[in-house]
Amino acid sequence: MNRIQFATTGLFAAWMAHDLEELATLSDNSRILVTRLPDWLPVPDSVRDQGFTNRYVASAIAGVGLVVAAAAVRGYRTQGRSAFYQNALLGFGLHRLGHIGISLLTRGYVSGAATSPIIVIPFWLWATRALNQAGIPNRRSVPVAIALAAGSIAGGHLVASLLTADEISTPLAAYCQRINDSGH
Repeated sequence: MNRIQFATTGLFAAWMAHDLEELATLSDNSRILVTRLPDWLPVPDSVRDQGFTNRYVASAIAGVGLVVAAAAVRGYRTQGRSAFYQNALLGFGLHRLGHIGISLLTRGYVSGAATSPIIVIPFWLWATRALNQAGIPNRRSVPVAIALAAGSIAGGHLVASLLTADEISTPLAAYCQRINDSGH
């Protein structure tokens, strides 16, 4: 496997290693973090009371994983030239700011903060350097990468809401539950 193949397939592997930490800790960690949120922030009562359930977290992570896997495959097939892959890689690197920033703001551990400095940042920097050294045209854009990362996370939450509508009380979850109950 050459460096570009490793940089493209490695995106999914690095994401998976990072998200295994989130899978193991996010449900419990969310119970603590929601107590630190301001009251004016719109958070469903069930999340404020219990945090995210393990099933919700696993569903959201799987939803995001589909996007990361698709980006890694596209990157592999195009030898790293895909704008989708390059922006997913950049988004993966930039999203570590959220983990580290929230950790600093809350003055405590936040899910994903442990693997951000030891997996996310090193892999992102190495893969970006590998693309640059191989002369792969730079198709990265910070606004696109942020939109892709945010859209993937929002999509993951949508998937989780659809799959766990019986566990969480949000307007979207209530709507999904009505659809599930009606048999459609």
